[in-house]
Amino acid sequence: MHRWNWLVFSLLSVGIFTVGCTPAITDLPPGASREIVLITSNMRFIGEKPDSIKGIENPDIIVYAGDKVKITIRNRETTLIIHDFAVSNYPEARAKQSIRPTEETTVEFTASRTGDFTYYCRNHQTSMYGRFIVLKR
Repeated sequence: MHRWNWLVFSLLSVGIFTVGCTPAITDLPPGASREIVLITSNMRFIGEKPDSIKGIENPDIIVYAGDKVKITIRNRETTLIIHDFAVSNYPEARAKQSIRPTEETTVEFTASRTGDFTYYCRNHQTSMYGRFIVLKR
C-alpha cells in the first residue's frame, strides 16, 4: 500500500508542475523573426500561432534577445468589445490603434531587453494579460 501512495504522489507532483506551462520554443538563429498570433475572445488572449501556444489562454510568449518579433492580434469578440495591445517596458511594442471586432492589428519590434515582462490589453488589464519573456542567447 505504501508504494501505491508514493506512485500516486509522484504522478500528481509531475502533473501539478507541468499543467499550465508553455511548451519549449523552437530554437532559431540569432536575430530570427518570430511570428505570434493571438485571438481575443471572451476577454482573454488565446494563442493561435505558433503551435506551442495554440489554444492556450493568455499564453507565455517566449523569444530571445535580438529577435524580430511580429505579434498579430485578431479581435474575435462576439459583441462590441474593443481591445488593444501593449508590452510593459517596451514602448515600441504597442498597438497604434484600437482593435474592433473582426479587425486585427500587428505590432512589430526587436526584443532588445532581456527579462520577464507583461503583455496586456490596456482596456481590460485584469483579464487580458500574459508573460512576455525575453531570454538571453
